Amino acid sequence: MTNHYDFVKANPTLFKQFSYKELLFLIIDCPPEFVKAEDWIDHNCFVYVITGNHILFSRERSWLISKGSTVFVKKGGLGIEKVDEESFCALMFYVPDNYMFSFIKDKAVMLSQSDRAPVSKDLLLTVQTDDVLLSFFDSVLSYFSSDKLPPEELIELKFQELMLNLISNPANKEFITYVYHVYLSGTDDLQDIMERNYLYNLSLEEFSRLCHRSLSKFKRDFDSTFGLSPGKWLIQKRLEYARSLLLSSTKPIADVVYESGFTNVAHFDRVFKKCFGDPPLQYRKKISTGPVFA
Repeated sequence: MTNHYDFVKANPTLFKQFSYKELLFLIIDCPPEFVKAEDWIDHNCFVYVITGNHILFSRERSWLISKGSTVFVKKGGLGIEKVDEESFCALMFYVPDNYMFSFIKDKAVMLSQSDRAPVSKDLLLTVQTDDVLLSFFDSVLSYFSSDKLPPEELIELKFQELMLNLISNPANKEFITYVYHVYLSGTDDLQDIMERNYLYNLSLEEFSRLCHRSLSKFKRDFDSTFGLSPGKWLIQKRLEYARSLLLSSTKPIADVVYESGFTNVAHFDRVFKKCFGDPPLQYRKKISTGPVFA
């Protein structure tokens, strides 16, 4: 899987973009031949759809994003799929957690007095695209039609403006709750990140980057949180998910392997048999002949 943030930064000729430190905003145009892709990002991002319709999806659910809609996407695995022949164009704003944390810290009193909702575990949160936010997007789009680069200080101010617009709108309860939760926790929620992303075939180094930790600290914190090493926990979670797919669908084994985060069928067969006593196909046949699916 490709880290989309790294790919964009490494290809400035492919994407119209402006950045300041780790802050980045760009226009993304999906080429006509695009059908479907799955990437990961180690920074949160906002997406404002200028034209077209696409589906964003995790391994558990999907969301249709259409012209005029704005969404906040949490860092981690992410899929995107074409739904029609209309060209798709969107503004994307990548906002690292450390920037979000420092911004929220200055607005903590304001956020503490806001109405909040339960903390959402979803990958994607919808935010309201009101007239104020539309005016903001228009101001950002004007940079892309100019021959002059905006000063870096102005780029940072635009990110502050975006964040302030969002947290001052009471309609964005889910988003306000999430960012305030980020501030109160003071660190990345390792458990939430892993529970949302264990089905993606990321290396331990990539998982540690996603959790904003060194590899050694990631392993220590992981063991403290789950009581297992990351490798053992990932195998266990993926096997349980694979088992549920085998019993609830007729998907071929190759699809089960991929959707469960494995990459090698032979390895999957071996670890599945070790855990459940039978190879996947034999297990499916044996259980499906019983009176109840486990």
